[in-house]
Amino acid sequence: MMRLGFLGIFIFSITLSFAQSKPSKVAVMEALGDTLAQQENFAGALKQYAKVIKATKLKTKEDRKILYKRALCLFYLGEFDKALNDLNAFISENENIPQARLFRAFLYRELGDTEKQLADVQYVTEHDPFNPDLLKWEAGLFVETGMNREAVTALKKIKQWGTDEEVEFYLGLAYYGLADADSAIFHFDEAIALNGGYVPAYTYAGVLCLEEGAYELALTYINLALRLDAGNPQLLFYKGIALVESGKKDEGCSCLNRAFYAGIDDAGGYLEEFCFDVE
Repeated sequence: MMRLGFLGIFIFSITLSFAQSKPSKVAVMEALGDTLAQQENFAGALKQYAKVIKATKLKTKEDRKILYKRALCLFYLGEFDKALNDLNAFISENENIPQARLFRAFLYRELGDTEKQLADVQYVTEHDPFNPDLLKWEAGLFVETGMNREAVTALKKIKQWGTDEEVEFYLGLAYYGLADADSAIFHFDEAIALNGGYVPAYTYAGVLCLEEGAYELALTYINLALRLDAGNPQLLFYKGIALVESGKKDEGCSCLNRAFYAGIDDAGGYLEEFCFDVE
């Protein structure tokens, strides 16, 4: 989704120059910047855009459209806060451009601002309501922000056209958030049926079974996940819990110990409770 989204965003950024009327020298500098950006030489493109900004002094709205292109380069260079500042300045004068709002959603995702990311994604989906990638993104954000009923509604809308492991997984997460364990497991299983290599579905199914006290079933899911992602410390942690809770203390403590030394701090509490004999 990232690659497809940014293809559209970049094409849009290039078209900004066609609507502008600038002195030939400035137009050449901007065109060179566009070429460098297309070649993924974003540092070089920034230098050219800086020359354009210096020449125009950003006096007019048309001049300030260059901020969009600079923001795009800054994004690819990992300068997310600077990119957001430029993009916000652009959007303040061009509020109704979906591509700009999509770009800002990507930025908010990198900056970890889920609520603002969701607001921009919702804006874009209103303008492109049949885009399954956008709808899945929106549904995932609904789940992340605890809007699980909204997520179910959005995902069922997607399923009218088709489904995949990601749609089923998000449905499982949404029902998990709604404390509907049976529906959650059903959709995790659907995700696995669609893609037997989809580790997140096994993982969350295992976690749900742990919470429900179904330790043997939890072990089934977790062991299958470990076949796909051997040595994953979080999975070892879950396996250790399932083993000790089902009476297999030695094997379980071994998994918990490996998980702890692999960086899963929560395993320490279980080691103390189940594995360290206290006189």
